[in-house]
Amino acid sequence: MTKLKIAGIVSLIFLFAYFLRVMHLPQNILTFGYDQARDAVNALQILSGDIKIQGPPASTPGLYHGVFYYYVLAAGYAFGSNPVNAAYLIAFLNALTVFVIFYLGYLISGKKYFAGLSAAFLFAVSFESTQYATWLSNPTIAVLTVPVFYLGLWLWLKEKNKWGTLLAALGLGLSIQAEVFLAYHLVPLAVWLWISRKNILKKEFLIFASTFLISVSTMILNEIKFGFRSLEGIRQLALAADANLAYAKSVGDYLILYLNQIGRIFAFNSYPGNVGYGGVLVIVLGIIGMGELVRLKKMTGASFVSLWLFSHLSVVTVGGTSTPFLMVGIGPAVSIALALFLLKIWEKKYKYLVLALLAVFTYGNLSMILRENKNGSTLFAIQKDMILSKELAAVDFTYARASGNPFTLNSVNSPLWINIVWSYLYNWYGESKYGYVPEYHGRSQIGQVTALPEIAKRSDPYFLILEPMGGIPEKYLVETLGEEDLYSAVAGEKYFGELRVQERELK
Repeated sequence: MTKLKIAGIVSLIFLFAYFLRVMHLPQNILTFGYDQARDAVNALQILSGDIKIQGPPASTPGLYHGVFYYYVLAAGYAFGSNPVNAAYLIAFLNALTVFVIFYLGYLISGKKYFAGLSAAFLFAVSFESTQYATWLSNPTIAVLTVPVFYLGLWLWLKEKNKWGTLLAALGLGLSIQAEVFLAYHLVPLAVWLWISRKNILKKEFLIFASTFLISVSTMILNEIKFGFRSLEGIRQLALAADANLAYAKSVGDYLILYLNQIGRIFAFNSYPGNVGYGGVLVIVLGIIGMGELVRLKKMTGASFVSLWLFSHLSVVTVGGTSTPFLMVGIGPAVSIALALFLLKIWEKKYKYLVLALLAVFTYGNLSMILRENKNGSTLFAIQKDMILSKELAAVDFTYARASGNPFTLNSVNSPLWINIVWSYLYNWYGESKYGYVPEYHGRSQIGQVTALPEIAKRSDPYFLILEPMGGIPEKYLVETLGEEDLYSAVAGEKYFGELRVQERELK
């Protein structure tokens, strides 16, 4: 096939990938919880001229992700305060990874178009990748930046391409900006630099180092400005003092957790319908590639992808199995590993077997996409029904019951007592549609980045919004309901999935 035809096929794969990622957005199917509301406020502040250098906080106190995500998100919110606008942009960046995966698959297979096209297609239909595509959270952009790092690394060390050094440095730096724990990709980098050390010019290394430092410069400035608070977070991780590590006591615990986590990630990018089959298949392929690395001690396609697949192993004992998104960017490596596997079968003339396997992988992913994506980012959301369409329906319900009159509300939230989600929705959607916002009579919102007007007393009509209970201890629901029952009685209740709104009357 000509290069023009190949470009056309890859472009069609990209369009198909983008469609799979955004097909539910017109119905406002978008997970929108605390993180999403907080990040939306920060993005809008940037658009209003508030320059920022500190990104979202990490789960370990003292550690912060980079601010790069806020600026990317601001580009999406430049079209309006509707989170769906931002989701279209993030999904576009996610789908762009098709081109990176195609080119990398093509190169590491010995410039075989079949491998590049297969890898691109498998990424396009990857269930995990479609889940990341509209999840408005800082790790999502690493779906693109991590493959860019590995593409640059291969171009630099294997192809001797002058742009590879810059791509590798930018890809790695922006990946760490997206999720600070993705610094674990420094381990594969160190391995390949050591193996290729005799062929690396000092000038190339200096270009890489300087470009990398520039790409993480805002994180360095943040550390300088706030007194290097990350050192305490690093100390906690080194001593296993992070609360996220409480469940892991010994080597066996870590091993089981790691295998379960990586097996799920592998399966969600190969055959998500059966985690066992999909996970085991890719783990076997990865082990074969690692064996090739140990045996040959040089960069081959299989060993390169395998080191990428298992790169996450270096952070397991510091909490790296506690959250699935710490493995963001490994999914594309699964697509490439499968493509290399299919190429070997294809070259042995078992073409019908290859087509059958592609059909199985496609069916497994598409069926999961059709089943799960209509419910938002179910892989990552703790509160499963914090979906924008349901939240807006709840907002409409309160206005409809208020019949144009002022009203007040309280809410049970995750995180507790932080009302930012409903503050954002009422200020953006409620005020633009109905011309006013309610007052809030719950726990004080002083110090929050955005808040509804607060009022000390309840007034008729007023509402109690109860978010899905995922992540909220049951005792706080009982406590809030008991407190409200002292002053009011339930006049009506409306469910929006697990989200519910109680209409209350003063006693």
